[in-house]
Amino acid sequence: MKHKRVAIVASVASMIGQFNMRNISLLQEMGCEVHVICNFREGNTCDAATIQKLRHTLSGMRVYQHAWDCPRRCLPGKCISAYASLCGIFRKYPFTLIHCHSPIGGALARMAAYRFGIPVIYTAHGFHFYQGAPWKNWLLYYPAEKLLSRLTHVLITVNQEDERFARRYLHAGEVYRIPGVGVDSSYFSRKDMDGAEKAACRNFRRRYRIPEDAVLLLSVGELNKGKNHRTVLKAIAMLEEEEREKLCYLICGQGALKGRLAADAAKLQISRQVRLAGYVADIRPAYQAADLFLFPSMREGMPVALMEAMAAGLAVVASKVRGNQELIRKEGGLLVHPRDAQGFARAVRKLADWKTGMPQKLEAMGAYNRRQILKYDQCVVDQRMRDIYREAVHRRDKGTWMIPDR
Repeated sequence: MKHKRVAIVASVASMIGQFNMRNISLLQEMGCEVHVICNFREGNTCDAATIQKLRHTLSGMRVYQHAWDCPRRCLPGKCISAYASLCGIFRKYPFTLIHCHSPIGGALARMAAYRFGIPVIYTAHGFHFYQGAPWKNWLLYYPAEKLLSRLTHVLITVNQEDERFARRYLHAGEVYRIPGVGVDSSYFSRKDMDGAEKAACRNFRRRYRIPEDAVLLLSVGELNKGKNHRTVLKAIAMLEEEEREKLCYLICGQGALKGRLAADAAKLQISRQVRLAGYVADIRPAYQAADLFLFPSMREGMPVALMEAMAAGLAVVASKVRGNQELIRKEGGLLVHPRDAQGFARAVRKLADWKTGMPQKLEAMGAYNRRQILKYDQCVVDQRMRDIYREAVHRRDKGTWMIPDR
């Protein structure tokens, strides 16, 4: 068997830790030597301690690590430097194929791979151009992706809208869809929790000063404009004071808007109801302690946090955008336009009232979500990725994969 060396390339290390650890294991099961190339220092959605733990885990797995100063935004000087650095790595290590992620990292990786004649798998975790996207997204991202798709041997999409668009308008050699990056549904389930897990839920509430009788609203995601937490703050402020007193809104995640969100909560006079937890390493107790999950994002591909909440059996209020619409049915939650604060207020009021008056309705919604998410379970995604990798390596070994003329 020929020696196979595969690189997984992403802008930031959190993309590796959150979405690619299973892919690394699958490649190693196939006998591949795996290299990870990413920015371990800046732009990550998790904290420095988690990045260090990731690096330690990768070392234990015998994964080669390459620190790559890739920016998350299109800054010409930094992008040119990152491209040159990546070419240096590709020149030193003749890769059998690369699997790249994230818009900037994926673009630079495909251009460098084209230069060295390396087949490319690219996972689009949600195109920045989509139905309802701002016109500037279409002007900037669509032409770039259309051009780069000609350098892409396999394009993996994670939702139906992106798959349909890629098949019709882009030029990748093959287009596949996987059901997201997978979720361990049994890990997050709070069905039949034992005594220790129930105690962990109580301790979690105490840690964030959440009264036992409060209806806990939970959001999980980076504190940035796209995750749209401000709309939920406005929605809570629209509720009657008596209604607000029954609620606590916990946001788990770090990001540049933490101070602004705290200031917004104070301005709206809802600071008593809002908790900004920062990055939470083990998010399971948050899902298990929550009563409702709120997910107001402006755009999504196939959101992991929403899938985790569904696996935990939570009823959901989510924005009516790509990805969310594919996951949430009326039996499991409510969909609201992402800019409709009043709509979020009405949805929160309705489900919070059910929590106190008709809890069986919320339980039925949560049970439906648990069943629905089984189609997106990690084992389903693993099998799909295993088939894609095997076919890619086989075609490379047999020389049946056309490399674009350089």
